[in-house]
Amino acid sequence: MNYILIFSGILLVIILAVGIWVSADYHKFNTLERMKEQQKRDKQLMKEIIESFAKVIDLKDSYTQGHSMRVAKYTCMLAKELGCSDDEVEFYYNIALMHDIGKVGIPDDVLNKPGKLTDEEYELIKSHTSRGYETLKNISLMPELATGARSHHERPDGKGYPEGLKGEEIPRVAQIIAVADCFDAMYSNRPYRKRMNFEKAVSIIKEVSCTQLTSDVVDAFLRLVEKGEFRAPDDHGGGSTEEISNIRNKPEKKDE
Repeated sequence: MNYILIFSGILLVIILAVGIWVSADYHKFNTLERMKEQQKRDKQLMKEIIESFAKVIDLKDSYTQGHSMRVAKYTCMLAKELGCSDDEVEFYYNIALMHDIGKVGIPDDVLNKPGKLTDEEYELIKSHTSRGYETLKNISLMPELATGARSHHERPDGKGYPEGLKGEEIPRVAQIIAVADCFDAMYSNRPYRKRMNFEKAVSIIKEVSCTQLTSDVVDAFLRLVEKGEFRAPDDHGGGSTEEISNIRNKPEKKDE
């Protein structure tokens, strides 16, 4: 998978270059309208670059392809329901796309292992949060990109990682991504299991409110479920009832 690492590095360079170019050229605009139009184009370019990068991340993990895009979509849905502004929703979308970037640095035989992980392998998987933070923290144009990568496995009860943050110590965007991430972990097909039964997945999200997931974000999720959101169009019932070990009060060693 060396080509993924190379492509990832290239994309990061492009993102940094765009940031430098934007900063250097803004003073050249003579009118506010031209500046606004250029900002719009720059934001679209940034979005396209980040989306391409997210696809590279998902290629690294053969079990969860499409995961980053789905989590970003769910994050937007939740942010809107929580009353976030359009700019915040767009910002959170980009952060969510990059939440698993640290997995690019995890060896394939560990990341794609179908069986139970050893303690050492589990610690290596957990390191994707810190690795993601280190990868993104120096992007000056969007420094908050690193926030979601580092903190999306933190928990309100303080039992998350990498820092063991509690409650409001967890950045807001990470609180939202955590719900989106947990739902997709359950409600997506994997080579070794079918997606979880929708009602069961919803009940588990509800069950871990206040412990693993932030309560008002879970409430927003449940409101959207009541409105008919989140259920896949091709879901007409059924689905796996198999437990997923990291979606419970005590995190274990699978499906990070």
